[in-house]
Amino acid sequence: MKIGEDKRIKAVIRKLGRDILVTESFQSEVNYIQHGEIDCYEHSLAVTYMSVYLARKFRLRLDLRSVVRGALLHDYFLYDWHNDEAWHRLHGYHHARTAMITACKDFPLNRTEKQIIFRHMFPLNISRFPNCREAALVCMADKICATIETIRRTKYDPVIYEGLRLPVEKPMTEYDGRRPSILRRDEICHMQVRER
Repeated sequence: MKIGEDKRIKAVIRKLGRDILVTESFQSEVNYIQHGEIDCYEHSLAVTYMSVYLARKFRLRLDLRSVVRGALLHDYFLYDWHNDEAWHRLHGYHHARTAMITACKDFPLNRTEKQIIFRHMFPLNISRFPNCREAALVCMADKICATIETIRRTKYDPVIYEGLRLPVEKPMTEYDGRRPSILRRDEICHMQVRER
């Protein structure tokens, strides 16, 4: 299996994640390196593709819309963690929470999508065990893609972009003319209490 070659999987991603794919803020992930030469945008597409591929291969019964949206946004932290700043040193431990908060500011997310983003760094964040099938699947897909990217250290075949690199329709500051639901403070606290 070559990541990006199955047009049916990309059609699912395009259909279920279109509202994210067409935003300027999501497309700005190309400015942030993730692993080797792979940027966050490319990594997010690969993880989403791998998540849908695994869900289909193993015929998993889950909320595929949440899987696609959570996988697209799992590394939506929007900063370059390679910069030599003190707070970037523990990026691996903290970026999932930052990504969740940033995603909640820009997109309306359901509870499962928030869990996928918040818990995708297990087992590095040992207390954030994926508590639903969707989060476990994206966590696994993320580890597979991160391993491939770290070992190979080269960009994916451009076929991964075909049909997924859509023109920007929504600028960063606008989402259907309204502000999306933001993650409430009590939801963050509830998630932190559960992880202890």
